[in-house]
Amino acid sequence: MKRNWTKIALALGPMIMISSYVWEYARTKPAYTYLVQPWSIRGFDTIHGEIFVVAAVLLLVAGMLTASDRSMNATGSAVIVAYVILASVGFAMRYVTDDITLTLQPPMNVALSVLIAGSISLGLRGTLGESVGWLKRALPIFIPLFIAVFLLFRTTLVDTPVTITAWGLVLITMSALGAISMAAQPLTMGANRMIILSGILVSMVVMLSAGAIRQSLIDIQLMTVQESGLTDIAASYKDTQAAPGWWLAGFGAFVFWIGAVGLWANRRDIVAALARAKKQRAAAEQSAKEIQDAAEAYARDYEGAGANSA
Repeated sequence: MKRNWTKIALALGPMIMISSYVWEYARTKPAYTYLVQPWSIRGFDTIHGEIFVVAAVLLLVAGMLTASDRSMNATGSAVIVAYVILASVGFAMRYVTDDITLTLQPPMNVALSVLIAGSISLGLRGTLGESVGWLKRALPIFIPLFIAVFLLFRTTLVDTPVTITAWGLVLITMSALGAISMAAQPLTMGANRMIILSGILVSMVVMLSAGAIRQSLIDIQLMTVQESGLTDIAASYKDTQAAPGWWLAGFGAFVFWIGAVGLWANRRDIVAALARAKKQRAAAEQSAKEIQDAAEAYARDYEGAGANSA
């Protein structure tokens, strides 16, 4: 069990998130006991519960695929990264229907330029670095790319409102993260890096949903005829609070992230050990070849000297 704790965490975290579906997500403070109904909402009372369950199922699949030894090769890793990207896009298409209007500010331009330039430079290093010498280092590629992308956005998009679909924004963001995950060294651990990022993103979804969950409780109260016959009586926003179900969902996402980081750390050590062993084997083979060549040369010289003396 100690050996497989990372895989257990990858499965346990999403299961905890799924179990939060039957827990309270938000409740009204007891001072309003005789005024408002319902006092609380559970996962199955609101769309937020469905969102958490679907996110947990997607995480569970990604975690189990990555836990397989088949993810430790370029093809398997690429398939998992592609799955995470497509799953994220599908998730956004299902639950975020409104378009997003963004105004690119200078700090956002810097962050976006770093993301794009970093993904391209790492991708070039990972795919062409072995055959093209000057591509072996990502920094000389990153700097001009960053300047070019930054100036391009500065002259075209900065301070200009841009409307984009939510799934389009997710596709761009996740594709850039996927490219970075696949291009960073060692190349065989792209899937591990991607699920670490996925755990962070799902945790952010859960944490940032607290306000919407509390507002959902108020909305349900406003639409509910109270037992006393009064209508449109509800607690105010400040008198509602996130309940254990919300905390449980966040805890499940955190457990998954811990498992993802642990799996990445274990495999990083294994990959590093294999790389060292490969270098040592190559050095030993080279040394043995040099010794053999020297012995053969000595033998030839000795035989030649003997023939001349005879």
